Amino acid sequence: MDVILSKEKVDLQECGVLISGFFLDERPLRGSSGLIDWRLNGKLSRFLNQKKLTGEWKHETLIPTQRRMRPPMVLLLGLGRVREYSYLRLREISTYFLKILNGLNNSEVCLSLPYEERYNVDCGKSAEVLIEGIADCLDRDRDSFREEWINNLKLFFAEGEEWLPEILFGVETAKSILGDRLRISIVSPSEDGVSGNWE
Repeated sequence: MDVILSKEKVDLQECGVLISGFFLDERPLRGSSGLIDWRLNGKLSRFLNQKKLTGEWKHETLIPTQRRMRPPMVLLLGLGRVREYSYLRLREISTYFLKILNGLNNSEVCLSLPYEERYNVDCGKSAEVLIEGIADCLDRDRDSFREEWINNLKLFFAEGEEWLPEILFGVETAKSILGDRLRISIVSPSEDGVSGNWE
């Protein structure tokens, strides 16, 4: 599995699906979901008003971006209530979206789920927990996934340059913890702009 870290924002990633999460009880949309809403001319806000989107736990909605962003599809995941959000929930949701991606036969995904002090979740630990959750899912349900799909799996983390060191630390921690359970190659931009690759 390749983990690709980017200085660019989520809407500029060359991947098949952008996954973003939002809450049942937080309006207006914030973070990457707010950015997606803006790039799609308020489509998500309209869906919220029409009750097509709710934010209920594990409620998923797949939306084409119609070339308004680089990823052609956005998978929006309901995260429930803000006070229920935690690292345990992130670990659980990673199993859920991995199965959705497998069903879509798409192995290139940018992950952007909420992190900030107000959620009691930081972006580095979030990246670590999401990767560990993916490894757990593959350990449990390996027969549900084609080996080729697993080998081609690419995770993009793109929260901007300021968060890059924290996310890199989380990814490296996950790689260290998982050891031989999941082969992870990390691709990260270096200070001179050239990407580095660590097996």
